[in-house]
Amino acid sequence: MGMVMIKCPETGHAIPTGIEMDRERFRRSTVFFSRTYCGMCAATHEWFAREAWVYESVLANGKAGGGQPFRAGAV
Repeated sequence: MGMVMIKCPETGHAIPTGIEMDRERFRRSTVFFSRTYCGMCAATHEWFAREAWVYESVLANGKAGGGQPFRAGAV
């Protein structure tokens, strides 16, 4: 299980959307639109699933070497 992340258009930092999902489920999901409040720039960002990715932390996937990002549409 991982966290769906987006990039803040103002700061360029990755921010969590609050949506938890595994990579395969995210990959198979229909294209959707959402909004996420960004604590980095204090704004609400609108985004599509194709602009997001799933970040799985070391604790979540049980592997060393950091989390692994997965972007929608990636093979």
